[in-house]
Amino acid sequence: MKSACALLVLLCAGCERGTDAPEPRAPQAVLTHEVKAAASSAPGAGFSPPPVRLEVKDTGIFSDLDDEVTLTFPSWVIDEPLVVMRAQGSPQQMYAYLDGAFVGLGDASLGPVVEVESFGAHDLDGDGIPDSLDVMVGARKTELNAAPYIGGYEGLAYPGGDVARDRGVCTDVVIRAVRNAGMDLQVELHEDIKRAPGSFPMVKRADPHIDQRRVKTILPYFKRHWRSLPTDPRDTSSPWLPGDVLFMQTMGDARPDHMGIVSDKLGVSGLPEVINNWTDGSQTSAMDFLSFVPVTHRFRLPTPKFKVAAADAGLAGVLKRQNISLPAQHEQVVLVTAAHARATQGALRRYERVGGSWRAVGKPVQVQLGARGLGRGLGLHDAMEDAVRMRDPKREGDERSPAGVFGLGTAFGREASLKGEWPYRQVTPEDRFVDDPASPHYNTWQRTSTGGKGAWASAEAMKIYHLGLVVEHNMSPSKLGMGSAIFLHTTRVGEGATLGCTSMAQRELRTVLEWLEASRAPVLVQVAGVVF
Repeated sequence: MKSACALLVLLCAGCERGTDAPEPRAPQAVLTHEVKAAASSAPGAGFSPPPVRLEVKDTGIFSDLDDEVTLTFPSWVIDEPLVVMRAQGSPQQMYAYLDGAFVGLGDASLGPVVEVESFGAHDLDGDGIPDSLDVMVGARKTELNAAPYIGGYEGLAYPGGDVARDRGVCTDVVIRAVRNAGMDLQVELHEDIKRAPGSFPMVKRADPHIDQRRVKTILPYFKRHWRSLPTDPRDTSSPWLPGDVLFMQTMGDARPDHMGIVSDKLGVSGLPEVINNWTDGSQTSAMDFLSFVPVTHRFRLPTPKFKVAAADAGLAGVLKRQNISLPAQHEQVVLVTAAHARATQGALRRYERVGGSWRAVGKPVQVQLGARGLGRGLGLHDAMEDAVRMRDPKREGDERSPAGVFGLGTAFGREASLKGEWPYRQVTPEDRFVDDPASPHYNTWQRTSTGGKGAWASAEAMKIYHLGLVVEHNMSPSKLGMGSAIFLHTTRVGEGATLGCTSMAQRELRTVLEWLEASRAPVLVQVAGVVF
């Protein structure tokens, strides 16, 4: 097999690509949702139960293949904070949801069940299959159809234009998969070119017969309307999910020249297979090439919003799904959520208890989390049975922010004072928070003038932050090596992910600090999960 960079150049509709292609690998048996308990100990290894069929009738492409379509649960997300969603009136059909996408068929063994009024605008063809999963179903049909790679310009109908199903190029795989969910990329692209011609400088004259079949032409549409995601398949900060649309380059330059759909199956490489039509002499199939074919862009449908029951909405829903019970004295909550356990960004929301119910205060704000996501911390949730859906514990130096429920300590900063009633202390160059597990002062606030020489080998200089708030993680009492010096703090210029704290813009943290009231016993709830 030749490397992607050594491929010969062939210009054709859809892919300006090579003629030498790797042989498609035979499909591998992978997990279904029915083996979560066993899979939790060894995700993705040693399990080959039969794939499962949809229990609702798909409305989409190649209807003669409907009965042949099976789905497998993506084994690599089995330990993520999944939610299982079902629409009212369809109790038998449940779907696992993660990071804005439906990743496969689900049941109550995968996670808490949330009932939605309907999938609404995120089930465009109204067949009861959410769009992100419907794209995966469509991709599977293109794989079953196995059209040979045949390019060239052809006159198409409009709307709904497609070449004959016994032919196609890489872009046709994506067009067909997305059409299975009720989205016509031919029309979507053509209308987008008319609305924003400046976004498509390569198009001199719009042509609905070919524009959507060209990689370079359709890329701006995805940039404008779909959610853009990291492109390194080994980067765990953003899980690769079935139905993600990939742009790739196979000729050694920076320009994408190939497209495909992430499959629900892992390849021998340990990375997901990609359903695609590679080049001349091949046919649409799932291939294991992410270890050597560079991905330039990855896209997912925009994150949907759903109408759910009050018990599943807002903070109340998060607490319910995390098995967290907050005593009545806690009347203020700072909620930080991440889409999944390894996310490096999240959202901060504020809530206050009013008449026994939780009311949102202000708007969500973006925060930065640890460079390796979240780890289960030590806090008030320790006394709550089965609270916080996370296994991996936080440890010193692991670059994870703690997940759990935590009291809030003293606020601090460079300023002389802070508005509001929350305890505040102006820091000096002497203020340190000790992070040396061998020190008797581990995970405590000290001053260099009183700590004594050699009292610690390392400590956090607190004056580096304009504003901060001590998070009472691992403090009752402190367990050596389980994480220290955890703050909510301001984001410094150019800072991305943190070393384990949670950071945000200065104005946002100031708003939080000025809102806190000691009499209302506020706490931080920081978890991986979704807020409806």
